[in-house]
Amino acid sequence: MRRRIFLISLVLLSAACNRPNPSPAAALPENSMYNRQLAIAGNILHVQVVSSAADMENGLSGRAFMAEDQGMLFEFSGPDTPEFWMKKMKFNLDLIWISDGKVLAITPNAPAPTSASSSLPIYVSPRTVDQVLEVNAGWSAAKHIKTGDEVRLIN
Repeated sequence: MRRRIFLISLVLLSAACNRPNPSPAAALPENSMYNRQLAIAGNILHVQVVSSAADMENGLSGRAFMAEDQGMLFEFSGPDTPEFWMKKMKFNLDLIWISDGKVLAITPNAPAPTSASSSLPIYVSPRTVDQVLEVNAGWSAAKHIKTGDEVRLIN
C-alpha cells in the first residue's frame, strides 16, 4: 500500500514539474475580465469595459502588467472631458481619446510614477469624448493608430 501511494505521488509530482510555464496572457482564466473584443484600425484587442465611477477611478492601478492584445475601455454615459492620472500604476500607458466611434487624439507613453511621492500629472482630453482606451505604452505607434481611425466593440 505504501509503495502504491509513493508511486502515485511520484507520478503526480512528475506531471506537475513537466507542465510548460504559461505566458501571462495564457494564464488568464477563460472568464477573464478582458472579456470583450474591440476593433481599432484593423487591430483586435481584448478589453475590460468599465463604466462605474469606482471602476473608473481604480482603472488599471496596481496591476503588474497587461498583455499586448489587451486594454481597458472607459465608457461615459455622455460626452465628457475626463481627467486621468497614473496613481498606483506599474507600467506606462497610451491613452486613446474616442468620440463617436473615432479616435479623437492619442496621449502616448503616459509614465507610471517612479515613487509613491511622485507628483502625478493629469491627462485631459482635448475635447469631449464618450470613451477612453488605455493600452500599453507604444502600442498606438506600433499599430499605426491615428486620429480619425474607427473604434468599435465587436461583442
